[in-house]
Amino acid sequence: MLRMMNLKNAAVVALVVLWGSTSSATTVPYTEQFVGFNANWEDSVNEPAGWVPAGGADGGSYISTQFNYDGYFNPFGGGPVTHRASASDGASFGAFIGDWVADGVGEISAWVRHDAPEDLNFFMRIATPGNFPGAVITNSQSVTAGVWTRVTWDIDPLGVNCAAEGGTCLSALQTVGNFQIGTDAPLGLLDDDFAYTLDLDLVSIHPIPEPGTALLMGLGLAGLAGAGRKEKRA
Repeated sequence: MLRMMNLKNAAVVALVVLWGSTSSATTVPYTEQFVGFNANWEDSVNEPAGWVPAGGADGGSYISTQFNYDGYFNPFGGGPVTHRASASDGASFGAFIGDWVADGVGEISAWVRHDAPEDLNFFMRIATPGNFPGAVITNSQSVTAGVWTRVTWDIDPLGVNCAAEGGTCLSALQTVGNFQIGTDAPLGLLDDDFAYTLDLDLVSIHPIPEPGTALLMGLGLAGLAGAGRKEKRA
């Protein structure tokens, strides 16, 4: 009888382990508005991000961090991470944590603002709960100072804008335990001994469009293109 109970317990444990290894918790869709607090996000040195009650991209609350680019050097290349959401801190109640591939994450967007005298490019980084391995997904959009600007990152494990760190983009997207946003480090800022402000709002997870939706969007774009050609002929 004892042996049978042990076998049953082992089976239960095996099922729990199997379930835990394949389950995912990403909330899709989701938008972090930072209502009431900083949603447990952190800055570049893992200190709590500042929370501002009004003046965000939608007029509401947002979070703010600072970074001094003076003498900044990253041996791996790239710029600094300025905003961090980790599983260990329960950031955004774990909305960004999980298996992005299984959960159908198609795009990440965020509204950003800064006061640096140089245009900045914003990237996003994902990594395991231990913060390595991971992957960096870039965006070539330049963000000028003083204006809330929406930036987006396409989530594609085979995309040219995804650079893996110690693994593959696919494996990184399947094991997200840390979600981070950062900027490049322009040469013009590397000798500025000044802490610039970097604001973040409305960080959103967008699902992969349904095939029917994508088809309708394509047909709509084709129709607009055809209408344009007819106007030119007229």
